[in-house]
Amino acid sequence: HGSRKEESNKMLFDFAELYKSVSNREIIEVAHMEIAAPTIPDAVKACISKGAQSVIVAPYFLSYGRHVQIDIPEIVEATSNEHPTIPIRIAPPLGMDRSIATIIEERVSTTAIAP
Repeated sequence: HGSRKEESNKMLFDFAELYKSVSNREIIEVAHMEIAAPTIPDAVKACISKGAQSVIVAPYFLSYGRHVQIDIPEIVEATSNEHPTIPIRIAPPLGMDRSIATIIEERVSTTAIAP
């Protein structure tokens, strides 16, 4: 949702570049829900200005907490009202996914514990 720490916010931009290289999607914009810029409405506007005919907001959250269930849908609905000809949808959060469990296991198994 954004951070007061610039290095934390920068990581999201770095991840967006990684995602862009993996997905081969041309239009990728970073957004924060609060605290830091750009906001979700800012990112949607940027996508549209780059020619997007539809926008998918992909929450970088693990679960269906308050932000995913309430805050982001409210922001997206308000943004959709500003751009009625552009479909804007929300992808599910990362959630219960085997690939996430695999990544965590890789981190755990490569982390040594000193005797």
